[in-house]
Amino acid sequence: MAKTDEAFARLKSDILHCVLQPGATLAVSGLSARYGLGWTPLREALSRLEAEGLVVSERNRGYRVAPVSAEALRDLQVARRSVEETLLARSIAHGDEDWEARVVAAHHRLSRAPALGPDMDARETDAWEAAHDAFHEALLSAGRSHTLSRFQRQITEELRRHHRHMVLVPTRDTSLDDGNRAAFRALLERTVGLSHHTALMDAALARDSEAATSLLREHIGFSLAVYAFLWPEEVSPAPVPTA
Repeated sequence: MAKTDEAFARLKSDILHCVLQPGATLAVSGLSARYGLGWTPLREALSRLEAEGLVVSERNRGYRVAPVSAEALRDLQVARRSVEETLLARSIAHGDEDWEARVVAAHHRLSRAPALGPDMDARETDAWEAAHDAFHEALLSAGRSHTLSRFQRQITEELRRHHRHMVLVPTRDTSLDDGNRAAFRALLERTVGLSHHTALMDAALARDSEAATSLLREHIGFSLAVYAFLWPEEVSPAPVPTA
């Protein structure tokens, strides 16, 4: 692997997994010491990551990890709905018995993963995230569009660091008292718990496109609901479309 590719892959992984937190400064000297790589491949990798929207640069201030915000989540949710609702409808219309088997198997793996919640360690978060993403990938896998599937994977990657930030920050931040922590756990269970995914699977396998799409839309909205719970002062009402 070329040094630039190595730098890109390692930086991207650490950004997506919130090892490098949103807003963190990315000084090339510090990155060089951290990863044992030269300045040239790191600068080229940072430029590529900026093109992907994972890194931002500011005049006279250098690079930093792109921030997480309610505005960014809204934008990602619009993109996710556009892509995943289409893929879901096409999967329900065209999915065969192999597709049904993939969905059921992925749901079983998700049922065996630890439930998402505050105080999870990195290993548990990895396990839930892998099972969750695999379920959605299986659900959409009969959509018959390589382009939409590629977009879906890109959106999922970008959302991953937002989700990790929202789950890991309450663990590190002592501002959540026991009552709020319990409420936060209940919110996660309601929005991304197994029961919601079971209902989504059942609707899809019953070929009820309307019900499945409605459940998917509700599921996609969970990110902003969680963000609003944690940082309500940052979430303003969504603008009302004009004619």
